[in-house]
Amino acid sequence: MTAEKLNASLGGCSRCERTPDPLPESGFLYLAPPMIHTTRALIDAFDQMKLAYDEPYDGVFRVRFNESELSRLCSDFLDNVSSLERHDTKALVLGDNESLTIHHLTRMEPLSAIVAKIQGEWLFGMLENDRIYSHFHPIVSADNPHDIFAYECLARASTEEGAVVNPGLMFDIARQTDMMFFLDRACRLAAIEGCVEHNIDTTIFINFTPGTIYKPEHCLQTTIAAIEMANIAPEQIVFEVVESEEVRDIEHLLSILNYYREHGFRVALDDLGAGFSSLNLLTKLQPDFVKLDMELIRDVDNDPYKAVITENLIRMSRRLGVKTIAEGVETVGEWQWALDKGADYIQGFLFAKPSAPPEPVKVP
Repeated sequence: MTAEKLNASLGGCSRCERTPDPLPESGFLYLAPPMIHTTRALIDAFDQMKLAYDEPYDGVFRVRFNESELSRLCSDFLDNVSSLERHDTKALVLGDNESLTIHHLTRMEPLSAIVAKIQGEWLFGMLENDRIYSHFHPIVSADNPHDIFAYECLARASTEEGAVVNPGLMFDIARQTDMMFFLDRACRLAAIEGCVEHNIDTTIFINFTPGTIYKPEHCLQTTIAAIEMANIAPEQIVFEVVESEEVRDIEHLLSILNYYREHGFRVALDDLGAGFSSLNLLTKLQPDFVKLDMELIRDVDNDPYKAVITENLIRMSRRLGVKTIAEGVETVGEWQWALDKGADYIQGFLFAKPSAPPEPVKVP
């Protein structure tokens, strides 16, 4: 059963679970520039392209377009305005058969988001055709790297031609186009499917971005249902909070983690030490695991400042009963330092790279 069919049968959240439609090939573009300079630049772009336009509402311009014209118009206009103007110019794209209503006005978004949709049109296809999959990165015992404690599921994707998509670019486009809801959901489901496909029976870490979940009882229905259908025991799964430095509403995040815990899952906090906010989250969320920020781990055996900070984080976590994972370990020196200071687990290229199926651990 596909994710959308599964969601429909559960009556889940359409905001989180329904893949949005791509931009139409032709139709009308509505633009509301924020200031007179922006308006002049917009009219100049219309005139240079010989596009007919009107002003159906005061300060709101409408222009008819086809696919190539939309891309070119946005590019020409953006060349003549600042990044702030791009963001503050509100835009709306309607297909040929759509008529403007008050409901549409609530969907106006920064012009920069429309441009990102044009540039990242491939993302719609990836989501629509389930071209998201997982690679698996082992998390090993610090004192015995041959002992694989868990795998972290890392999102990967491919184009229609089979080329690998840069994960960072994929998530950047999703953020700009307000599609993180759908991408985050697709990555969670791909992680579950991958574990079944590759017969992974150890603990698995599944990433999630808190800002993509409104109400966990609605937005996480397909995730929970997929886990149940895969016959994966809840205690096998650790949900890992990523982009924790971006968390603004701690109480909302806590409600999500409590929902996971009520269903028998464990939780992890990523990038401990990346900022003051992560330490605040540690006291509030009381996770089962913390991952030490890889920037702290890099050359920690040679950097006295990093060493003092990281050792104190490990000691503090141990006193709180929280298991620590040194992330991004690439050298024997970093591994031995983390082991000597009491880190529980190690994750890094020193032992294996992410792959599907998982590659064997190699201990230097």
